[in-house]
Amino acid sequence: MKKLIAAWVISISLAALAGGTAWAEEDEEMKGLKKLCEEKNDSACFRIGEKFRILERDNKTALEYYLKACDTGHLDGCTYAGILTAALGKQYSPEWKKAAELFQMTCDKNQDMGCFNLGALKYKEGRQKAAIKYFKKACDLGHPTACHNLKKLEN
Repeated sequence: MKKLIAAWVISISLAALAGGTAWAEEDEEMKGLKKLCEEKNDSACFRIGEKFRILERDNKTALEYYLKACDTGHLDGCTYAGILTAALGKQYSPEWKKAAELFQMTCDKNQDMGCFNLGALKYKEGRQKAAIKYFKKACDLGHPTACHNLKKLEN
C-alpha cells in the first residue's frame, strides 16, 4: 500500500511539474538531452521521447525522438516508435507495415516486447499462426502476457 501511495504522490508531483506545455523546451536538462541526442546518443533521444509521451502527451514529437533513438540502436526506442506508429494506422495500412518492421527488428534482436507487439499486430490482422509464432518467442524470452496469449491461442 505504501508503494502504491508513493507512486500516486510521485505521479501527482510530476503532473504538477508539467504545468504548461512549454516547460520541456525551457528546461536545462532537456536542452542537454537534445544536444546529446543530436550527437547520436540513443539514450538521450529515448528519454526525450519519454518526456514528450508521458509528461507533454505529445505523441507526434515523442515518435520523432523514439525514431532517432531507434536509428542509433536503442531497442526500446524502436518498440515505442512501433507502438505509436501502429496507433496512427489501421489494419494493413502503411503505418502498420512500418510498425511491423520496427517490431520485427527488435524481435530479431531477442527483445520480448518487440516480439509481443508483433504477435499482437499479427493477431489483429487475423494471422493467428504468425501471432502464435511471435507470442511463443516473446514467451520464451520471458514476457508473461505473451505466455498467457499463447495458451489461449493454442487451445
